[in-house]
Amino acid sequence: MAERTERDALQHLIDVCMDGERGFRAAADAVTNPKLKALFNDLAEERGRFAAALLPHLRRLGGSTDWDGTSAGALHRSWINLKAHVPGHADHAIVTEAERGEHAALNAYDEALHGMLPPTVTQLIEAQQEAMQAAIDRIRAFDMGYS
Repeated sequence: MAERTERDALQHLIDVCMDGERGFRAAADAVTNPKLKALFNDLAEERGRFAAALLPHLRRLGGSTDWDGTSAGALHRSWINLKAHVPGHADHAIVTEAERGEHAALNAYDEALHGMLPPTVTQLIEAQQEAMQAAIDRIRAFDMGYS
């Protein structure tokens, strides 16, 4: 794979964050457990803050702030909506999908960190990555309750 420029990497991370925000909102709308709904809404807000924190760095490089999302994110949200309509363990299925989505986001962050980014952006991305790992742990705690 060709190495991304700093601008490309930041644009991709913003797309990932915005996909995450939409995905967590879809998950919150689909689950029945009130605590899980609150968790997903909190994570959606966090992903929005992550994107907002990355935007000034992208603008500095002349990057576009238009956002349509990624096709993978749209597909993932559709999958969550489909799972929400499966009788039985819909919350468990959505928790599993949310965890899978966060792992995909972490992979995007790992990829960005292996590029040529300045230290100020690297520190921000590392902090966001740590928060995503903590989110996986929080999601996983709910998943353990369904086992």
